[in-house]
Amino acid sequence: MNPAPLWLLILILALFGVLHVLPALPGLKGRAVAALGKAYGAAYGILSLVLFVAAIWVFRHVDVEPLYDVPAWGRHANFGLTLIGFIFVGIFLFRGSWRNRLRHPMALAILFWACGHLLANGDVRTTVLFGGFAIIALLHAILRQSNGLVTDGPVREGHNLMSILAGLALYGVAVQLHPVFAGVSVIQLQ
Repeated sequence: MNPAPLWLLILILALFGVLHVLPALPGLKGRAVAALGKAYGAAYGILSLVLFVAAIWVFRHVDVEPLYDVPAWGRHANFGLTLIGFIFVGIFLFRGSWRNRLRHPMALAILFWACGHLLANGDVRTTVLFGGFAIIALLHAILRQSNGLVTDGPVREGHNLMSILAGLALYGVAVQLHPVFAGVSVIQLQ
């Protein structure tokens, strides 16, 4: 099989970015919701998943070209930063007080996850993929903040603890499935 072109990964990330910036722009999101009605949420979710899977698939088929030297501690930092990222995913998913305080827990999750991978891998395709995700997350958070869209909702008792437990569980699942998605085993057990 021929390697995938880097421009295809960039194109998919650009489409993913446009899709994920849309909710941070109330006017555009309002028009999309008006056009799609109740199907908006499902369409958004399905398109997000398709673009994410396409980005990972293309990433796996782009040639690995070194770009920079990673620090010796980069792999260890990636474990810690990715774990923090997954805890932020748990915070996003549950309705504890931390979700409201952090305002943009999913954007923070993506930033920690992306920065960890950028410290552990110094190749072009990784820089494009994770640098792209980091830029999208930052742009999304900045636009939401500037448009007054902050995470705010009812706080449920016990959800802070549940968010940490969920984040830890998701991290464990991600470590186990990393070879399936990324083609690289995170931990080699012998």
